[in-house]
Amino acid sequence: MIIMDISQFQLVDRISNLPHDVIDKILMQFTIRDAAKTSILSKVWRYKWLNLPELIFDDTLWQESARNQELAKMKFVGILYQVLLRHQGPITKMSLIIPKLRGGSEIDHLMFILWKKGVEEFTLKMMEGEVYKLPSSLFMCLQLKYLSLSSCLINPPPSFKGFNRLNRLELDFVTIDAGVLVNLISSCPLLEQLVLNVLNEFHYLVIDAPVLKLFEWNGNATSIYFKNSPFLAIVSIASNKEFEDGILGLIEFFDSVPALKNLHMDYMFVRLFFPGDFQAIPATFNNLKILKLSYISLESLEELSSVLCLMRSCPNLEEVKIEMMPYSANDTSDIMDFLKAQDYSDVLLNRLKKVTLSKISGLVPEMALIKLLLEKSPTLKRMVIVWGAFKFDDKLLRTMKELIRFSRASPNAEVHFESP
Repeated sequence: MIIMDISQFQLVDRISNLPHDVIDKILMQFTIRDAAKTSILSKVWRYKWLNLPELIFDDTLWQESARNQELAKMKFVGILYQVLLRHQGPITKMSLIIPKLRGGSEIDHLMFILWKKGVEEFTLKMMEGEVYKLPSSLFMCLQLKYLSLSSCLINPPPSFKGFNRLNRLELDFVTIDAGVLVNLISSCPLLEQLVLNVLNEFHYLVIDAPVLKLFEWNGNATSIYFKNSPFLAIVSIASNKEFEDGILGLIEFFDSVPALKNLHMDYMFVRLFFPGDFQAIPATFNNLKILKLSYISLESLEELSSVLCLMRSCPNLEEVKIEMMPYSANDTSDIMDFLKAQDYSDVLLNRLKKVTLSKISGLVPEMALIKLLLEKSPTLKRMVIVWGAFKFDDKLLRTMKELIRFSRASPNAEVHFESP
């Protein structure tokens, strides 16, 4: 019989001996509440969670009671400051998501702490409640590389000279004056990505961002112009206002973005391409590779003509995505008369490889557009048609049978039907 002395063996805690950065990555998969619970594992783990470089405070910490929301807020703020005051080392990334807020004085001092901690990425989202006026201490965080703000009032102090390291700025449902916004953008010389969803109405928005590569806009603006953005390649615009100068303002917009390759527009912006005459716009946007159009109604002669005019002006398109408006059963006889009267000989889509058409309902104008795309795209590889109804029905079968008979310029073109 072999007798083994158990004292010869030592239990090895492999997890505790992992490199610090690996342990940090493990702990960052937990919520703050769960990460704090690891402190009871052993003396070694007692303070590890207090060294995390990335912190997320969200509604998992908001023990909300419909009867006592004020108490819930006090507990949330208490946990927030308890963690930050005990935290050791730098905080490179922090997200603060507050479900409800009535007055923001309790978190004003937080910005000063973040400045001391050297935060580089900061997200602040107020989900409901009053608009939060940002304290001046936020504008002391000059080391910021990423800043995302939601439901805030933004008014930097006069001493603010800009975020010299900021790469990405996201403003969602914020209140900010036009002059303040323009100055904020121009004072971020390294800004590459700008996402704006602004409540204020702007007349003439001039963007001065020399290294900007991505721009997304959702708001009210009668004119948008890029003063100095030679590298801007991706633009998305959803506006509740038409450009004041019409097509001239639109051409001015395109002239200000010479490197534009990927464009997303909603129906309001698309309508600016309606010239009254299909041949009226001489401008050609040769660099555009990807075009996405949202909420387009092909039952509208104005919008259908605009879509055709836009595609004629973009001969080097490689991908097109169009999302239709819901079907309303309007009379489309005038649209078909318009289509029959047009000469599409100068519509050249020689590089188009992929088309996605969503919320299709089998309208005659929709089928006419599909037919045109198949006939004018000799290199097309894939067309995806997403049916608007939640289930396949007899109308879809009739649409499929009709589409199969359409001629195709590309021998390799495949047409796929998908459900929403």
